[in-house]
Amino acid sequence: MKFRTLCIAAAIATAALTGPAFAWDWDLLGTRDVRDAVDRDTIVVEGGRRFERIRLCVYERPVHFIDVDVHFANGGHQDVPVRARIQPGQCTRAIDLEGDDRNIASVGMVYEANTRRRGVGAIVRLYGE
Repeated sequence: MKFRTLCIAAAIATAALTGPAFAWDWDLLGTRDVRDAVDRDTIVVEGGRRFERIRLCVYERPVHFIDVDVHFANGGHQDVPVRARIQPGQCTRAIDLEGDDRNIASVGMVYEANTRRRGVGAIVRLYGE
C-alpha cells in the first residue's frame, strides 16, 4: 500500500514539473482567447519590467503561429517569423529578444486557430523571462 501511494505521488510530481509551466522563472505577461480561423491579435504587457526572452503557450485547441511582432516601450520592435503549429499544452521555442533586457509594450500575433466548432476557442498565454 505504501509503495502504491509513493508511486502515485511520484507520478503527480513528474506531471506537475513537465507541463507548460516549464521553468519557475517565467512570468505570465498576458492572455488572449483566440477563436477565428486566421486572425491578428495583440497582448498588451502592463508595467515596466524587462525581459530577455518570451514564449507563447497554447491551451484548449491547437494554434498555428505565422508571425509574432514584439513592440518595445522605446518605440522599437522585433519581427519574429514563428511558423509553427503548437498543440494544446505546448509552447513555442524561447524567443530571444534583441539587445539587453527589453521593456515589452505589446506582442502582436498573426495566427490560424483550429476552432471549427462554434464557441470553442484556444487560449494563448505569453510568458517572459
